[in-house]
Amino acid sequence: MKQGDIDLLMQLVAPGVTVFGDGGGKAPRWSQPIAGRERVTTLLVGVGARLVELRAQLELHEINGQPGALVFDSEHRLINVFALDVGDGVVHAVRSVINPDKLRHLGPVADIRALLQRRGNEASTKP
Repeated sequence: MKQGDIDLLMQLVAPGVTVFGDGGGKAPRWSQPIAGRERVTTLLVGVGARLVELRAQLELHEINGQPGALVFDSEHRLINVFALDVGDGVVHAVRSVINPDKLRHLGPVADIRALLQRRGNEASTKP
């Protein structure tokens, strides 16, 4: 991601933006909410890079009345659902659910730990 992209992202999130993650102990998650424009922007850039590595696909959807997306792996298994709390033209919160037990009702669910491990193994075997 280029610096201009990061600058744009920082303009799209509120100074007090917070990310809430729900892995339910069954998937990677953040132990506490991540708060603040710089910390959240850094997190989102990192997550975005990881999704590109995993060849993930985003499908925009309304989630609980808010803009959001479903994130799928390359075999169209659900990885994550997130919603954005938007007000005054900026994102105030990101609510992310990656807990497979809470996603199963939406269709086949990916094993995110296996996907991350496989990508790590592939990267370590490249010359």
